[in-house]
Amino acid sequence: MVSPLACAGTPPAMETGSPFSWMAIMQLFAALLFVLAIFFVVIWMLKRFQPGSLGSTAGALRVIGSLPLGARERLLLVQVGEQQLLLGVTPTGIHLLHTLETPLPETTSQSATAFASWLRTAMERRKQGSWSPNTPPSPAGDIKVGKQQPSSESSSLD
Repeated sequence: MVSPLACAGTPPAMETGSPFSWMAIMQLFAALLFVLAIFFVVIWMLKRFQPGSLGSTAGALRVIGSLPLGARERLLLVQVGEQQLLLGVTPTGIHLLHTLETPLPETTSQSATAFASWLRTAMERRKQGSWSPNTPPSPAGDIKVGKQQPSSESSSLD
């Protein structure tokens, strides 16, 4: 007996009961997307709600400073309540190096903004041809804007 679908010119592999039909492929693709979405939601939730971040101790632990010593080694200054701890962090573990008896005063990191202003001034001076790495930055009002003749020093810096 011959199937009506076979007579109509449809290959037997594309029947609706076949695992290779378009409907089965679309269902497989939708299930894959659903599983991946669930996976990423779980990963996001684990990052967002890490153990130890809930409760009243969330603000009691704070990293005050960090100093890289090598590719994978660093010193950390950590504030725990009223104490400050100096920790050594290596690939093999974390070691308490010292407990500070008197906490270090907190300083705002102005070195990054000072460097950024020095770099901006040095770049503007280099464009003008009067750049030197040892020249201290001048106030912004002293910078002359306009075209100047390129000097022989600027061509040697490039």
